[in-house]
Formats: sequence, structure tokens, C-alpha cells
Amino acid sequence: MSVTLLVPILFTGVSLSAIYVLVALGFTLVFGIMRVVNFAHGEFAMMGGFALLFLLDRAALPYWFALPLAAVLVGTVSLLPERLVFRRLYGQELPSMIAALGLSVALAEGAVILFEVHERSLPSAFSGLIHIGGFTFPEDRLVVVAIALAALGAFWLFVRFTRIGLALRTVAQDREIAEAQGIDTRATYRITFVLATMLAALGGALFAQIYALSPYMGSVPLMKAFIIVIIGGLGSVPGAALGGVLLGMSESFLNTFYGASVAQFASFGAIILLLVLRPWGLLGRPEG
Repeated sequence: MSVTLLVPILFTGVSLSAIYVLVALGFTLVFGIMRVVNFAHGEFAMMGGFALLFLLDRAALPYWFALPLAAVLVGTVSLLPERLVFRRLYGQELPSMIAALGLSVALAEGAVILFEVHERSLPSAFSGLIHIGGFTFPEDRLVVVAIALAALGAFWLFVRFTRIGLALRTVAQDREIAEAQGIDTRATYRITFVLATMLAALGGALFAQIYALSPYMGSVPLMKAFIIVIIGGLGSVPGAALGGVLLGMSESFLNTFYGASVAQFASFGAIILLLVLRPWGLLGRPEG
């Protein structure tokens, strides 16, 4: 394989991986701390795309201000379903899963009522080409990679070096011990849900920037997140990062040489094989 072909494939894989990890991190964070399987996670990603569209198109805000604001707005709005739907279902995996499925349908159909069903494109903030070392890269994809990596770095610093991050890690390991140490687990759950939703909204906004935006786009980020957390281990943050990189890189290579159908087949084939051989994922831990 020539370098001329390899570099664009790797770059596409990195851009896909960055977005996938953002969305999957929120999904696995909610499960790891709250024991909630949030199948409405993809719809929060969709809301991030529409929030960015509104801020760019209607409010005419600059891109660098509109993008983080869109994530914050969706995170703030998510406090409502957290209060009305999920708060009574913490730790109840099956009931929370059913409730989340209902919420996902409600959010998607609500978006259809508000925005209509057709796909649309976000206003292009970056449309040029950048030449690096004899290779040409789309400027928008470079920006997506830079933003996603910066967000992932900020997330790691937040979880690793702040008191709230310490509380999140403590509750994830043992809720009873956390409560005995005086940690407000209910407040920790709210922070977790908002943080996870903001990650999903940011990933959805970046996804819509590269591809397209529609009320039903949430199924794609959700499916990618689900594949990633199965590969890496449900509830494992390092596993989500590893799974996102593996999925993004494999999709880039397989799409280039064999097409999208083979890439999808390989993704689900890997899940089936992993569930048979190692059902807790590559970096997850067996329960019981």
C-alpha cells in the first residue's frame, strides 16, 4: 500500500474515531455510574446538531462560540428528561432501557414536528483545503479532529484532577462507600447525565458538520456508540476510547477497499464474536 493512499485512509479513520469516542464516552459514562442504558443518547446527539444549526443560521453566532454553546444548551435541556424519566430508574437497567427507548422516539418525532423530516446541511464554517507535507486535507475535517481531541483532553483532565471528577470515579466504583464518605450521589448522577449529554451533543454537532443533519440521524451515533462499548466494555471509559479508535480505523480501511456494506458486516461480526469469547469487552470486567 502506497503512502499516498495510506495517509488519507488514516486521516479519515482518525476523524471518525474522534467523533465516535465522544459519543461513546457519554453512553458508557451513564451506564458505568448510573447503571442506565440510555437508548435516547443518539437523539441528544441529534439535538446537538440542530442546536448548532440554530445558533449559526438564526442567531448568526460565530462558529467557535456556537459549538460549545450548543453542547451546553443540550446539556441544560437534558435536566428535564433526567428529572422526569431517569431519576426514578437509577440502577434499574431493563426499566431504564425501555423508558429510554420511549424517550428516543418522542425526541425524534418531536424534532420532525419542529424541523420537518428532510435532511439539511450545516452552514459551512470551513470549506478550504490545507496542504501538509505534500498531502491535501479538508479544513473542516481537520477542525473536527482538533475539537474532538481537545474535548477528550478536557474531559480527561476534568475527571482526573477535579473534586467532581473524583466523586464521579468514587460513585462508579461503589455507591455505598461514596455515600458513606458524604458524596451526594443524586447530584453526582445529575452531573454525570449532563456531562454525558454534552459529549453526545458535541459529537452529534461535529457528525452533522461532516455528513448531514436530520431528525432521524440519532440512530447512527447510537449504533456506533453501542458497538464501541460492546467492543471496549460497557462502563469502561478506556474501553470506549479503544473501541472508538478500532471502529473508526477499521471502517475507514474497509470502506475504502470493500465498501460500506462490508464495513457494517465486519462491525457486527466482531460484536458477535466478542460476545461469544469475551462478553465483558476488551477492557471491561466480568460482573459477579
